[in-house]
Amino acid sequence: MGQHKPSPDVVAMLVCDQIITDRLTGKQSLIGMFSKVHTASLPATHPQLCVFVALTDGHGKVELTLRIVDSNEARAPIVQGKGTVEFKDPRAIANLALQFHGLTFPEAGEYRVQLYCEGELLREAKLQLAKVQPRQAPAPPEEPGSDEG
Repeated sequence: MGQHKPSPDVVAMLVCDQIITDRLTGKQSLIGMFSKVHTASLPATHPQLCVFVALTDGHGKVELTLRIVDSNEARAPIVQGKGTVEFKDPRAIANLALQFHGLTFPEAGEYRVQLYCEGELLREAKLQLAKVQPRQAPAPPEEPGSDEG
């Protein structure tokens, strides 16, 4: 049997609206971090969701799987994505950024963003979907009843 590499450590795992990578420096900016989604109707479709993961203590190429599931995992995952990071040195930090479009959440409640490395759960983040009342347009101000002038 092949020797099992130890799994990397997760330094950070963040859910956000958008990840922008600077072409010159390679630095990444996370825009609109959140752990709660508000929706007026169900099922709810979220236009774009990004997950940023920073890892360390990894060895060579590491295959990662990211999935979003409901809290009791009663249904198939809402989405599942795969990515590979490569560690030139175990002390290095390797980043993984995954972007998902048009995710449909069937009902309000708690969901989990899960990061796996070769079948082992490394980190889990909670994601809450809350149903809110649709916003009513404000009523126009009352016009005075008499014409002045």
